[in-house]
Amino acid sequence: MISNAVREQVRARVELAELVSHYLPLRRAGTSLVARCPFHDEKSPSFHVSRDKGLFYCFGCKASGDIFDFYQRIEGVSFPEAIRALAERAGIEVVEEARDPQKIAEERRVKELTERLFHACEAACEFFEQCLESAERSEIARDAIAARGVSMECAKTFRLGYAPGEWSALAEHFRTRGVSPADAELAGLLLARNTGGVYDRFRHRLMFPVFDRQGRVVAFSGRVLPVTEDMAEGIVPENAGKYINSPETPIYRKSDLLYGLQVARHTMVKSADAILVEGNFDVVAMHQHGFTNTVCPLGTAFTEQQAKLLRRFAETVTILFDADEAGRKAVRASHSACVRAGLVARVTSIPRDRAKDPDELLRTPGGPEFLTTSITSAKSLVEWLIDDAAANAGDTVPERVSALRTAAGAIGEVRDALERAAYTEHAARAFMFNDRAIVEQAVREAQTRAVVEARSSAPFGDAPKTSELATRDEPFRKAPQNQDSRDSADPTASAASRADLVSRATADAIDALLRNPTLLATEFVDELVVLVNTNFARPLIELAREQWTVQGSLDGAALLTLCPNERARAWLGERLVHTIEPDPAREASAKQAVMDCIRRLRDLVGREKARKLRMESARAEAAGDRDRAAALQREAILLVGERHPKVTPNNTTKRSVG
Repeated sequence: MISNAVREQVRARVELAELVSHYLPLRRAGTSLVARCPFHDEKSPSFHVSRDKGLFYCFGCKASGDIFDFYQRIEGVSFPEAIRALAERAGIEVVEEARDPQKIAEERRVKELTERLFHACEAACEFFEQCLESAERSEIARDAIAARGVSMECAKTFRLGYAPGEWSALAEHFRTRGVSPADAELAGLLLARNTGGVYDRFRHRLMFPVFDRQGRVVAFSGRVLPVTEDMAEGIVPENAGKYINSPETPIYRKSDLLYGLQVARHTMVKSADAILVEGNFDVVAMHQHGFTNTVCPLGTAFTEQQAKLLRRFAETVTILFDADEAGRKAVRASHSACVRAGLVARVTSIPRDRAKDPDELLRTPGGPEFLTTSITSAKSLVEWLIDDAAANAGDTVPERVSALRTAAGAIGEVRDALERAAYTEHAARAFMFNDRAIVEQAVREAQTRAVVEARSSAPFGDAPKTSELATRDEPFRKAPQNQDSRDSADPTASAASRADLVSRATADAIDALLRNPTLLATEFVDELVVLVNTNFARPLIELAREQWTVQGSLDGAALLTLCPNERARAWLGERLVHTIEPDPAREASAKQAVMDCIRRLRDLVGREKARKLRMESARAEAAGDRDRAAALQREAILLVGERHPKVTPNNTTKRSVG
C-alpha cells in the first residue's frame, strides 16, 4: 500500500496546470485556466483549472478532481497506477508501507521479469515492423494490406508487421538484442524444439501487436498469408488457422484487453462512445475510414473485464458483430458484461447480402455511408434481444412463453421505470401477446430470480433492493421548485418527497458555507452538523470546518475524496474550483442563508419525529392501548405546534412557547 506521505509529496510536486497542458492547450480566463474538455466533445471551452487550488472542473460534463483524478480519467488507469506514474514523472521514489520483506522481494522479482518480457515483445514488434518495410521480405504482406485498402500510414499507426517465412528469423534477432530464449519463450514468441533449442512461433504471418493500457506491446496476433513455392516445408502447416495468437503470459490476459484501444481511447474520451467489432482487420479498416473509436475483443467473447475497461473511456458502445449465428450469439453474451460494467449498449449488423463484415463493407461503393447510417440508427441492446428472441420463438404458446422468459431477464435489469415499461410494450407486440400483463408477469418473475441469485451469492447479508439501486447515485435529490417545508405536514407526503426537502436544505446550507468558508468558524455550524443526516454531508462539513480552522483555507482534493459517487463529485467540484474573494456584504447574506437552512432542517426533523409518533400512536390504538395512543398523539401535537428556537446572528438561541 502506498503511504499517504508519498501521495502528498506527489500532489505537492506535480502541478495540475502543467500536467493538463501536456494533453490540451490551456488559456487564461479570469482566475482560472480554460480549455475544451478532453472528456466530452464540445465547441467552446468549459473545462476550468484552478492553479492555486490544484483542482479542475468541467461545467459541461461535470468532471472534477485533482491531479490523480485527471490522470486516471485521461489515461484510463487505477488510482495506485496514477500515483506510481505521476511519482515517476516527478522523480519521486514510491515507498510502500511496511510489509513482509519476502513479499517485497517476490514483487521485485516479478517486476524484473515483467520488464524483461515487455522488452522482448517490444523488440519483436520492432523486428516485425522492419520486415514489413523491407520490400524483399514482405511483398505478400504489403499486398495483403493494400488489398484491404489500408494505407501504410494507418498500418504504422497500429504498428503492423511481418513475421518472415523462416524457422528462426526472430530467434536470431533476439540473440543480437540480448533477449534470452527463456524470456522469449515465456513471452509466447518462441517455441522449444523436441531436439533442443527454439524456433519462431509466428512464421509468414501479417502481425498485429496487442498493447496493454499503458501502450506497451504485450502480445501478437498473426494472420495467415498465401504460401509461396520457395518456402521450406512446414513453415506454414497445411491445417494452420487463419490467426495464430500469443498464449497467455505473465503480462498478457486476453480477457482483460481490447485490440485497438491504444489508438481509439482518445476519440472515445471525447465522444464518450465506442464501437465494438469482431476482428483485427475490422478495427484497422474502421480507423482507416474515420471510425476512430473502434476496438475488438481478442479472440474471446466480450468479457466483463473488457466491458469495465471500455467503460473507463466511453459511456455507450455500439456492437457491430457479424450477422451470422456466431455473431448473434456473441451479441447475446455481451449483455450481462455491459450491464455489470454500466455500459449503455446498442446493436447494429451488416446484411449478409451486402457484406460479411465491416472490413468488406467499407471497400464497397457507398459502404462508409451505409455504415454511418447503420450505427446512427442502431437499436438498444435490450430491444435487439427482444427482437432476436421473438424471431427465434416457435409458433405455439409454450414456445413463445419460453422465448419471452429469455428476453424478460434483460427487460427486468432496466432500472428506469418508464424505459422498462416501453420495452414491456415492445415485447408484447414482438411476441404477439395481446395482454401486456403476460409480459409484466414474466419480467417480475425474472426480477425475483435475479434477487434470489444475488442474495445467494452476496458475501454479507441481503443483496441491495431495487429502490436502493435506483437512488444510490444521488447525493442531493432536488424537490420541485414550488414546494416548501410546509408540505411535510401532509401525512400523505411520500418518503421521497420528505427526503427531497431535507436534501435541498442540506445542499443549500453546504453551498453557502463552501462559497463563504469564513462561516465555517461560527458556532451555529455545530447545530447544522447534528441536523444533516447523510453519510456525505456530515463528514464534508466537519472536514471543511477543520481545514478552515487549522489552516485558514480549504483543501479541495481532500474534500473530494469524501464523495461517494460521480454526481457528488460534480456537485462539490463546481463549488471548489473557483477562488472567491471575501466580501463582507455577501458574507452577511450567506450567514442568513445558512441560518434559514438550519431553521428548515430543524422544522423538517421535528415534523418527521411527529409523523413517526403518529404512526406509533396508530399501532398502539390498533393494539387496544388507548392511553399510550393518546399520549403519543399529544407528544406529536406539542412537537409540531412548538415554535422552534431562532438562530440569531450572535449565535445564541431563544426559545418561546406559543
